[in-house]
Amino acid sequence: MSHQQLLLRQELTVSQILRVYGKQFTQITEKYSDGRNGRCAIGVIMSYYGWNGKDDTQASGKLLGALIALGHAGIDKKLLIDLNDSGFTFDEIADYLERNNEIEFELIESNSEDSIHSYL
Repeated sequence: MSHQQLLLRQELTVSQILRVYGKQFTQITEKYSDGRNGRCAIGVIMSYYGWNGKDDTQASGKLLGALIALGHAGIDKKLLIDLNDSGFTFDEIADYLERNNEIEFELIESNSEDSIHSYL
């Protein structure tokens, strides 16, 4: 993947990743991946950043990338897991994030460090 493609990819919000990229997977609960085409919400984000869904040496790096993306968006990992495992679809999780995490959009619109710290 080129540097430009990576930059374009990183501009999507977590809710956009779930809505668009999540359509490629069957939603599962209680684990990131079933080793095939099943993913939970965090597994979708990990796969968006390049994880193949297998428990291999790349998994920890992709999990770290997903957790950093969630942190930058102001989204609690446990909340995302709870929503997924409670039966919310990827679209319903995205709706929830859009309603309750306006920081997700504000951080993308502002590159100012002061603006970012005011939300944290």
